[in-house]
Parts: sequence; C-alpha cells; structure tokens
Amino acid sequence: DFEICAELKYDGTSISLTYEDGKLVRAVTRGDGEKGDDVTDNVKTIRTIPLVLHGNYPKSFEIRGEILMPWVVFEELNREKEAREEPLFANPRNAAPGTLKSKNSAVVAQRKLDAYLYYLLGEHIPFDGHYENLQAARSWGFKISGGMKKVTTLQDIYDFIDYWDVERKNLPVATDGIVLKVNSQRQQRA
Repeated sequence: DFEICAELKYDGTSISLTYEDGKLVRAVTRGDGEKGDDVTDNVKTIRTIPLVLHGNYPKSFEIRGEILMPWVVFEELNREKEAREEPLFANPRNAAPGTLKSKNSAVVAQRKLDAYLYYLLGEHIPFDGHYENLQAARSWGFKISGGMKKVTTLQDIYDFIDYWDVERKNLPVATDGIVLKVNSQRQQRA
C-alpha cells in the first residue's frame, strides 16, 4: 500500500534554500545542474520567503521550490517595457530568473517575485511523509501550495488532474503540469 502526493508543477526558476538555526543562510539557483548561482541577497527581498522561522523546525535543512513572477507583475512589467519601446518578456518564467540574478536587490524587491516551496531535505526532517513534511514547513512560515493533496487511487489522481486542468487558469502564477510523488520517503528510497 502507498500514498501519492499530487502537486502542481509551478513554472518558475528553481531555488534551493538552506536554513540553519531557523535563519536563511543561503539561496542558490539550479544553474547548470551542478553549480548554481548564489542569489541569497536577492532572495531575501522576496516577502514570501521567511528570513527567520518560527515553531519547531530542524536545526539544519534545505528546502527547494520555485521562484515565480505573478501574472499581474509580469503584465505590468511588459506594459512599462512597451512604453519605453524595449523588447517584451515572452512569459513570467523567462522574467523571473533574469530578475533573480539582477545585481540590484532593489529591482528584485520592486518586481514582487513570489515563491512556492515543494521539497524538504535534511538528516532530521520531522516525518517520513513528504506531504506531512510540507505541512510542517508551512507552520514554520513557508509558502506551500494549497493545491497539494494526498491520494490513494487512480481515480483520485484523474480527479486531481481534471480539476487543476481548469482551475490552474485562475491561479496568480503560471503552472506547467502536475507532479505525482510517492508520499513515503522510505518507499521512495526503496
């Protein structure tokens, strides 16, 4: 028997956040898959990423997610670029990484990037269940998708897909699919 955690796949730029003693100490992009860019100062300007945690969190851990540019910010940015007769961004996914790598943290703050976190890693994370770990992370101050759901049957999965195929158009940020994860990390390893 197993459970599946069904989640939305957010269409942004990947980020890895490291926390020690409840404080954000490092934020790194995926980069080329082996070496990413340290964007800690810029990430600290994103209001949905906590600088200091609250509650009962592990001493040291990593949390991964996506940095996104909300649709309304993207549309406003393109209106401004159009007025200055500059080339427009193709989509929010292209605009987010450029913003995140900006040399000016004030520009990053001004563009109101958002973040959804989706994976908790570390030696002393609280639960075997992926879903349960993300709920714990929510209680520490992280923005976790409200669309995530634990399911146990194929019909549950089909219902999740059918629901979000329509509802994703009403989200404030872009998505580009659905992710299904075996909930138990022990079972994932096996």
